[in-house]
Amino acid sequence: MEETLMLRALRRLMRVPGHNLLFRWGLAFAAPYSATIRPRLIHAAPGHLELGMRKRRALTNHLRTLHAAALANLMELCGSLAVQLAIPPTARWIPAGLDIRYVRKGRTDVRAVCSFTPPDWRQDQDWPVKIQVLDATDVLIAEAILHMRIGPRPA
Repeated sequence: MEETLMLRALRRLMRVPGHNLLFRWGLAFAAPYSATIRPRLIHAAPGHLELGMRKRRALTNHLRTLHAAALANLMELCGSLAVQLAIPPTARWIPAGLDIRYVRKGRTDVRAVCSFTPPDWRQDQDWPVKIQVLDATDVLIAEAILHMRIGPRPA
């Protein structure tokens, strides 16, 4: 898969000290709600993205575990950003749904992982993108399928 301009810029940013702060500022400007979970960039490659999220009080529920809404936000952000980093300029996308399965309580910092083989961007289709959330010991906490509606940009 070819590296897009946005992915190249993000990978260049990751080499800069303080890149996560710069990433969060950009995210807060583009998608203010998603920035509230303070995601961290861990790894970005064509068709693969990993984001981290620290367990902090603002993201916990009454059980002192990560709130389901925070996990859902992380999964939607990871899947959407992974697609944005892979999509060619001749195509477009929009999320059409999110199916989530919570496997166990999130008691530690977590990492969201999204990996995929790119589809045919020239064809209108609904495309399922899988995201997993793992805890600090790589145990599955939650998983989701983000349904993306993709296709070519209108002429």
